[in-house]
Amino acid sequence: MNDLITITPASEVTDEYKKEAKTWDKWDSKNKKSFPYNYTTEERVLIITGSATITPSDGSDPLTIEAGNAVTFHKGFKCKWKITKRMKKHYGMFASGEEEEVPAITCDICGEGCVEESYFMKKDESDICPQCYAKDKKKYAKAEHQKNGEAAIEEKKPPKKKQKRGK
Repeated sequence: MNDLITITPASEVTDEYKKEAKTWDKWDSKNKKSFPYNYTTEERVLIITGSATITPSDGSDPLTIEAGNAVTFHKGFKCKWKITKRMKKHYGMFASGEEEEVPAITCDICGEGCVEESYFMKKDESDICPQCYAKDKKKYAKAEHQKNGEAAIEEKKPPKKKQKRGK
């Protein structure tokens, strides 16, 4: 068993945990089927509906998570998600040992953290780091440029002044 993931069966999840989880963000796998993920901070999850197989990158046996489970993905855990039944979950990101949520965005192509800057593809709800974006700008042309998870405000260059032609 991998020490960087903790799965609490639905029958053991406390009412207090369920109440707290309802204050966290909500995620829906809608268009996601399979993707790598690198946990750069601790993530706590309460699975509302659905299921997935989590395959740790360290070669450990695959794990199944399903509706009702509480899961803690500890910082440093790397895996591949395979959604086996459309999933909805509450999730919160936490700095090590803290109760305050922190933002976290991981590239859905290479699995690297990219909260500072990323490109968001609305169609399939994927996040792309600047390095992966640069490799195929045409493919990601419709992506929204983001900084810290918010739309980046691009500085507009002033229009070029027309040169006066001599008389």
